[in-house]
Amino acid sequence: MPENGLKDMSKHEYPTPERQGLTRRRFLSDTVLAPVALGLTSLISSCGGKTLIPPERSRVVRVTRPEATDRSGGKDNANLNGEVIREMVDVGIRTLTGKTTAEEAWKVIIPDPDRRVAIKVNCQITGIYTKAKVVSAVTEGLIARGVSPSDIIIYDLTDNAFAYAGFEKNRGEGVKVGTCDELGGFSWTTWFKAPIPLVGNKFCKVLAGEGAYGCDYLINMPVLKALDGYSGVSISMKNHFGSISSPGRLHSTIQDSIAMLNTHDAIVKKTRLILVDAIFTEYKWSNGRNQDTVDVTNQLIFGTDPVAVDHVGWRMIESIRKRHSLDPLEPEPLFIRKAAEGYGLGNNDMRKIDLIDV
Repeated sequence: MPENGLKDMSKHEYPTPERQGLTRRRFLSDTVLAPVALGLTSLISSCGGKTLIPPERSRVVRVTRPEATDRSGGKDNANLNGEVIREMVDVGIRTLTGKTTAEEAWKVIIPDPDRRVAIKVNCQITGIYTKAKVVSAVTEGLIARGVSPSDIIIYDLTDNAFAYAGFEKNRGEGVKVGTCDELGGFSWTTWFKAPIPLVGNKFCKVLAGEGAYGCDYLINMPVLKALDGYSGVSISMKNHFGSISSPGRLHSTIQDSIAMLNTHDAIVKKTRLILVDAIFTEYKWSNGRNQDTVDVTNQLIFGTDPVAVDHVGWRMIESIRKRHSLDPLEPEPLFIRKAAEGYGLGNNDMRKIDLIDV
């Protein structure tokens, strides 16, 4: 399994694509003609003020394949069709980067294959989690790019759902898989300029870039999940609560803390790709193994702008809740607006988001 990354693409412009019903001919035309998507590395961070410059436009790609699951009603890694998932990842990265081949697309995502890549999954609860078959499709592309399997690290704060997700722990040869504690622990050094609300937390050394497992590039692979009563939703930005030592300390300031955390250089400068595992979507928060409020949605979402990705994901969850006759999320995920308007992390205005459905 390998890493992912997008180079600075913020200076390119491209025409707004069709939002729905992308035909094969239209898709191939777009991937040939459309310049590459906007990249997170264009964001400029001041040392202490957390002032960022958002991209002019953000591209979000949503790939849907009903055949991604076996239709048995199961909602675990075992119920995924690995070959279809690989095809979805291939189409998604080509559409996101505007390249005609997966080989060219991965070169955009991973500028230097000799770098170490970390993949942040979400395996906090056993009801919904990032699945190994989705991650494997990514790592296969990274290895084909030339990234050494030994330079790929899959991590999360806890391993609560690793077994359901299909991951096996490994700190030996090949792709590394484990918790932050197992992969070097945590580091204070990246927090010396941290704002007050984040004090008391440490970065996982994998993300901080320290020790034997410290990364140069980051791929963020969250799930699409409602989080009623806390932040409203948990998608790409909330996923990094699993990159710090004591996320529970931030719950009282969760809307501000999520946005603020994602302005940190360790996240902004290293993130090369966001890929949301939305094969299943939890539309109402439920802790533990309960999957009663998890829908089979058979989708993967690709982007580089965390605000745009989370905004699109939030709209999707609200649509599913409406279908289930549920009220809108409470609280509303205000961190998305705060990240956009308060910190310049990205776009939360659909007029500035090119959503491509394939």
